Amino acid sequence: MNKENLYSAFKALFPECEDILDSLAKTANADENDGMHIMFSFVVIPFVIELIKKEDNERLSRAFDYFEKMASSHLADVTEVLEFTVIENLMSNGKGIYDKAKTFMGDNMMECCKRAEQFLQVGE
Repeated sequence: MNKENLYSAFKALFPECEDILDSLAKTANADENDGMHIMFSFVVIPFVIELIKKEDNERLSRAFDYFEKMASSHLADVTEVLEFTVIENLMSNGKGIYDKAKTFMGDNMMECCKRAEQFLQVGE
């Protein structure tokens, strides 16, 4: 896992949703050349938010298993995408979305959340 292949690896987990992910990218006028923060902000997060709203637990488990692998990475540029893009965007979509997302998070991602919450001073 490296920063350059984060989106393509995520997308590969959802071959049945390729059209949805491509549509989100097209709507955002985004592609992998724009960088992973853009792809995760405008494609992955809206996709995950929709899964949360639909309570699609099977796909949510796949997504959050992937996020857990990102959280376990020893590469700072991988964990930065997780902390500064995935987690912050989940937080900014409201307490209900963030709380539901937390039910799918593993230990390493929860640690990333704690750091992000401290940085953003959530709850103060």
